[in-house]
Amino acid sequence: MITIGSSNEEIEGASTIGMTPATKSHLELQIKTLRNAPRDPDKLERILKLKRKQKEETMERKDTEILVTEIEMLKVVLFLVCRNIKGREE
Repeated sequence: MITIGSSNEEIEGASTIGMTPATKSHLELQIKTLRNAPRDPDKLERILKLKRKQKEETMERKDTEILVTEIEMLKVVLFLVCRNIKGREE
């Protein structure tokens, strides 16, 4: 399991191994997206469609980066959910 702590010791430890605040933020967003993603393929596809549309409409670079990260993690979850469903059918 990957955890990124909020205590000063853990943050300092992360910085000593070369983790920048941007990297830490990116990893936290990936973890949050993976944890909160639904496990229903139809819901995932609807969310992906919505996120892609939001990405096309956004003008801010930071918003685009966040949406791209969320889209990539949702695609991973969708792949795993679909693979799991196919495995059960066989």
